[in-house]
Amino acid sequence: SSGINGSSGINAEYGVSENKTLCFPSSADTQSTSAGKEDHVSMGGWSARKALRVVKNLENVLAIELIAACQALEFKRPLRTTEPLEAVYNLVRSKVEPFAKDREFTTDIEAVQEMIENNMVWETVAPYLDSDPLWNEF
Repeated sequence: SSGINGSSGINAEYGVSENKTLCFPSSADTQSTSAGKEDHVSMGGWSARKALRVVKNLENVLAIELIAACQALEFKRPLRTTEPLEAVYNLVRSKVEPFAKDREFTTDIEAVQEMIENNMVWETVAPYLDSDPLWNEF
């Protein structure tokens, strides 16, 4: 396969699959030490490192999904979606051009992942959520 559904889809599936493995409880690796005098070994450090990896993988998956969603909107133009989604679309399109043909996606994914890491997507959507009565119920 090719395009977003091909290489990037595989990349997203890999990140999700790796996260399932990383979410296995570190406490399951606890072993008795000092001839049974200590009944646990803290796996907190390892758990923290795994949690950070899960977050990075998730940011990568979300970047891929945002790029794919923006490309899907291209096929529905000149129709428009909601105001908040158009704002996110414009943010992504400020760094990632629509796909007219297959190309390397690494730079695009990294650019959108950086937007996620720097809270740019959240900052784009947050003003709309503040005025949404459903969001304020949470």
